[in-house]
Amino acid sequence: MKIIQIGTCVGNDDLTEIAQMNDPELLVLVEPMSIHNSKIKECYSKNSNVFIENIAITTTDQEEMVFYYHKDDGPLYEVATTDINHILKHGYSSEGVVELRVKCLKINDLFDKYDLINIDILFIDAEGLDDQIIRSIDFLKYNINKIYFENLHLKDEKIYNFLTKLGYKITKKMGHNDWTSLAEKSTKKKKRFFFFN
Repeated sequence: MKIIQIGTCVGNDDLTEIAQMNDPELLVLVEPMSIHNSKIKECYSKNSNVFIENIAITTTDQEEMVFYYHKDDGPLYEVATTDINHILKHGYSSEGVVELRVKCLKINDLFDKYDLINIDILFIDAEGLDDQIIRSIDFLKYNINKIYFENLHLKDEKIYNFLTKLGYKITKKMGHNDWTSLAEKSTKKKKRFFFFN
């Protein structure tokens, strides 16, 4: 089983149980904030072939992205964002905001880095960018069986139609707090037609 997660935070989420039950042959965890690395390693200590990528996934050609977090949000730092107003909206003051610059990579380039064509699970929690990241995938090149993505901050509900047209069956509102949607490749076998002369 090959699993990619975009937006790992500290782990201990809906993907953690799947990974612990299956011990995937490859587990790539993308988390821009390197301050989470020790918690991620602790969370997935029973898994082998775990790779942490401290990068941001982007749909543009930008090479670097700025993330913000607040020093008082520790030790989990769950309110990390590219929009400083998101931190203020959660009740934190502008004093204590920490700026972190991280390198960017497009999702297709991440797949290529790990020589992936067939991916069992893609798990995305990208604070409202989930639909944009999914739309940027080259579905003609990459075969992804299951795509879990956060629906809490989803900006474009048309992503469900987009995935359905690609042959995915959609399950909305599942997982922790019903914040996750699942797009699963249909396993229906296509009928074959034979023509005889």
